[in-house]
Amino acid sequence: MFELEKSFTFEAGHALKKYDGSCVRPHGHSYTLIVIVQGSLLQSTGPQSGMLIDFHAINTVVEPMLEKYLDHHWLNETLHTESPTAEYIAKWIFEYLQSRLFGLKRVTLYETATSAVSFFVE
Repeated sequence: MFELEKSFTFEAGHALKKYDGSCVRPHGHSYTLIVIVQGSLLQSTGPQSGMLIDFHAINTVVEPMLEKYLDHHWLNETLHTESPTAEYIAKWIFEYLQSRLFGLKRVTLYETATSAVSFFVE
């Protein structure tokens, strides 16, 4: 079994409207997104021979999503929620990518350098 990871970064702002601490105020983060694809069969022919999936193929799915909904956006608006927590964002990203990226196993989202959440379906 192979697990392939591809990392992305984006900047975004949000406010947690129901939170009882400082995150209730507008603020931003430098997020790191890690997309994990899993599979056991490598491609046997063509230019991607020996690959589970081409890293570039992951880019072509993830980068338009980042540009349209996440990078330099106000997440409360683009994700249509009052509380775009790290957990909410990770689940939203997974659900967005699930039908577009074959073999998607998990997404991990770092909100800060030391705080991350992963979402996957068992």
